[in-house]
Amino acid sequence: MKMKKYEATTEQQAIEMVKNELGMDAIILNIKKIQPRGLFSFFRKTKVEVTAAYEDKPPIKVSKEDVNKNNALSDKAEASDDEKRKAILQNVENEKSNTIEKQRKTINELERKLYDAEGLLEQVMKKLAVSSRSFEGSRQYDNTMLQFFYERLVSQGVLPEIADILLQDIENIEDLDNLDINLIVKVVYNRIIKILGEPQILKVHKTERNYAKNVVFIGPTGVGKTTTIAKLSSQFIFKDKLNVGFITADTYRIAAVEQLKTYADILNSEVGVVYSNEDVVEKINEFKVVNDVIFIDTAGRSHKNSDNLTELKSFLEAIPGAEIYLVLSITTKYEDLLSVIESYSKITHFKIIFTKLDETSALGSVLNICYETGKEISYATDGQNVPDDIDIIKPERIARELLGSG
Repeated sequence: MKMKKYEATTEQQAIEMVKNELGMDAIILNIKKIQPRGLFSFFRKTKVEVTAAYEDKPPIKVSKEDVNKNNALSDKAEASDDEKRKAILQNVENEKSNTIEKQRKTINELERKLYDAEGLLEQVMKKLAVSSRSFEGSRQYDNTMLQFFYERLVSQGVLPEIADILLQDIENIEDLDNLDINLIVKVVYNRIIKILGEPQILKVHKTERNYAKNVVFIGPTGVGKTTTIAKLSSQFIFKDKLNVGFITADTYRIAAVEQLKTYADILNSEVGVVYSNEDVVEKINEFKVVNDVIFIDTAGRSHKNSDNLTELKSFLEAIPGAEIYLVLSITTKYEDLLSVIESYSKITHFKIIFTKLDETSALGSVLNICYETGKEISYATDGQNVPDDIDIIKPERIARELLGSG
């Protein structure tokens, strides 16, 4: 990614220069006013400087000659239709205004989500004053700022090769030593958000009689599947006023069945216990008459046991239209998380729910998994309280944590 600065009399003119030269995919990183200097500065007008970032491959530009030819043809074809030409010009002006407004909203949103650059710079300098390097013998960048961000990302559990990707091309920016730290943050922040993607949430609506959405939760033992089910179902019952039924196939642990029954009693819902594929089909047919959604709990399965996974695959295939969520604890070692995802990917498609975010200070594994596997993320839990300690996973929060301003 490269950066370029533009100066103009007004902000609108500067943004137009960016759009005309770099195209609509360019990212506006910074807008500031430049006060005139020198002996006769009071005769000069204040200028606006816009800093934009763009990918190495520049967009295809239209030459002035092509524009002139096109205008000539348009004038010739529509010379007698003044009203139509006025309408076209008005549409162009409206489009420009809308584009500028969208750019401004994007800038405002980024500014809202990002922390104060001066505060972060102060943190950087304090850390550098204590220690020139936090990773002895592994200095990756000559530039002090880039080295700080690299070490920060790796300390948060981001794989070194992914940290390099997030900082890619920044060191090639001209005059890097004088680059505003906030610009580095914005570039890295945007790259993190892009890797994490848009959270994919469970959508349930009031349904017609004799139909219900089937939602299945799978994953290793001890990651919090049953508690997660209770948290989600509570939101659908109390907030969305939906009817929820529960089915559990976790008959290996008596405590798990009793736990789900306890939650169901509190929520005034019904629980069905199943022992086979035939049982689950029968119970779904029974529950779908009166419920909008059916949450199905499964027993914890070892991702290293092929027989267990084969059995689970058969169980999932028996459930019509199942929406499946793999529940993972963020406290699990990253290599094991990756192994679990790879094993479960062989038997079904799923979205990921991360639990126990309150038990870790390093969220790099979330970013690593999204980059390495391309899997969609959905919810995250950060405590045991039902129903409060669950929410849609927030990429901007993870980005702030990774960059040091959580």
